[in-house]
Amino acid sequence: MKVLGSVAKTAFYYKKIQGYCPHWKLQYQLKCRSTEYELTNWLKDFQIKRYKPIAIVAKEQFSGIGQNSRSWFSPKGGIWLSAAYPIFSSEFSSETLSLSFAIKLCEMLKMESIEVNLKWPNDIFFDSKKLIGFLPRVITRGKEIIYVRIGLGMNFLNKTPLEGISLSEILKTKNICEYYWTAKILKTIHESVQCNARRDFIIENANKYLTKKHLPRGYDSKNWKIKDIDNNGNLRIYNKMQEKILKRF
Repeated sequence: MKVLGSVAKTAFYYKKIQGYCPHWKLQYQLKCRSTEYELTNWLKDFQIKRYKPIAIVAKEQFSGIGQNSRSWFSPKGGIWLSAAYPIFSSEFSSETLSLSFAIKLCEMLKMESIEVNLKWPNDIFFDSKKLIGFLPRVITRGKEIIYVRIGLGMNFLNKTPLEGISLSEILKTKNICEYYWTAKILKTIHESVQCNARRDFIIENANKYLTKKHLPRGYDSKNWKIKDIDNNGNLRIYNKMQEKILKRF
C-alpha cells in the first residue's frame, strides 16, 4: 500500500533542505516484508536513470534482514528505508562507500547537537547504544558501477532492544517529525556519494568518529583492541602478539 501523504510530507521537507541535491522518486508503505525486498521488486519494473535516485520507506517491517542475514528488528515508529542511487561510473570507489555514508550520518546528527560515533563498519552509536544501522552495496555491469544500494534502519520513536536507543530517547521528546528526518537521510545519501572520491577526507573523518570501545562481532575487548581504519577502509585491530586487518566485504 502506498502512502501518498507521507511522500508529499517528506518531499516538502526535502525541498526545504535539499540545496543542490537531486529529486527523489519515493514510495511509502505502512507495512512490508522488508524495504530491501520491495526495492528489488521495484527495480525489476523501473529502469534507474541518471540523477534520479529512488527510495522506499516503510512504517514497519516484519521480516527485515541485517548484516550477515541476521534479523533486523523493525517495529512501528522507526525509519526503515532502502535507496538506490545512480552512479554510472567505473571510477566510483566501493571501498569508501560505507565510510562516506557513516561520516555524513555523523555530521547530520552533529548539526542537531547529537554527538555520535561510528562502530565499524556500518553502525552509528550514541554512547554505547545503537541508533542507526545500514547496509551499503554496489550494483555493477562489467567494470561500471550502475548504482549503489543502501538499506537503513533508524530507531526513531520505536521501542528498542536493550542494546539500542531511539532518537526520541536521546532528545527526550516524542515531538519529532519523521518526514524531516527522512528528508535529511536522503540528503545524506546524496552527500556521501558526492564525496566518494575524497578518500583522504573520508578516512580521516572516519577515524575521528570511530569508537574504539566496541569491537566487531567475534572479537572481545579482553583480547583485542582497535587501532584505526586504514587507507582502504579496513579496520586494524591488535593484541600483544599480532595485528589483524578486518575487511568490510
